[in-house]
Amino acid sequence: MRYALGVFIGALLTFVIFLGAAIIKILAIPWNVYAVWFFISIGIAIIPPILVYAARKDAFREFLIFEAGGFGLFSPLWLILFTDLTGDSWFILVTEGIVGGIPTLGLPGPLVPMGISNVILVPLLILFLLIGIIFLRPSFIAKHSVKGEPAELRDLKESAEPIPVAPPGAPEFVEEDPIEKDLPAVAPPEATVDTMADLRGLLTELGTPEPTINLIFNAGIATTTDLVATSPDQLASLTGIDKRTAEDLHMAVQKKVWFGGI
Repeated sequence: MRYALGVFIGALLTFVIFLGAAIIKILAIPWNVYAVWFFISIGIAIIPPILVYAARKDAFREFLIFEAGGFGLFSPLWLILFTDLTGDSWFILVTEGIVGGIPTLGLPGPLVPMGISNVILVPLLILFLLIGIIFLRPSFIAKHSVKGEPAELRDLKESAEPIPVAPPGAPEFVEEDPIEKDLPAVAPPEATVDTMADLRGLLTELGTPEPTINLIFNAGIATTTDLVATSPDQLASLTGIDKRTAEDLHMAVQKKVWFGGI
């Protein structure tokens, strides 16, 4: 749900910006009004991250990634759509670029319109799309949206039971894991930022709802290996989801890991 909301915010901000410019062009409002809207649009892009930083610093990086990804992915789409709605073909963007789309200071002083050549505009739109696709990948957001250790990994470590310490003078007793005794070179998978990002990306790719993903992390399953090694009955018991859902999810993960989704 949080992922969908982040993408929606990025799409909405760009929609408002290009919708306002389209309305000004359709109604043939003087260019000076468009120049004012241009600078208002910059404020629409800058003010939300500032407000998020002031209210919740821990969510600032995530919001910034969502906004940058939304601007990258949706700006070219809205530009093409609203260009058609204003009566000009989107093909004009490829052949002529944007005519008078950026207010700049003229030599006498007042603002004058400046265009963007198609030689610059087309590669720029392609670059925006690539940035949007990269930034809005669930694994990219999970890995880069939190500074330092992710909250899920931190909660997982805090919920782990402390290792009992023998009182002073008592004989030291170390219980040997039978698995490590048989396979001394094999260590259990360790939960890291990368493994959690990979697992979240895999579950998101399989269409797993965000609440279910959080239940899996809260149950102590923090790597793809952990999830594959957990039986459907255990998964249902640990997370509280129904057994049929656990079986379907477990089978989908196994297919994706072992057979590439075939």
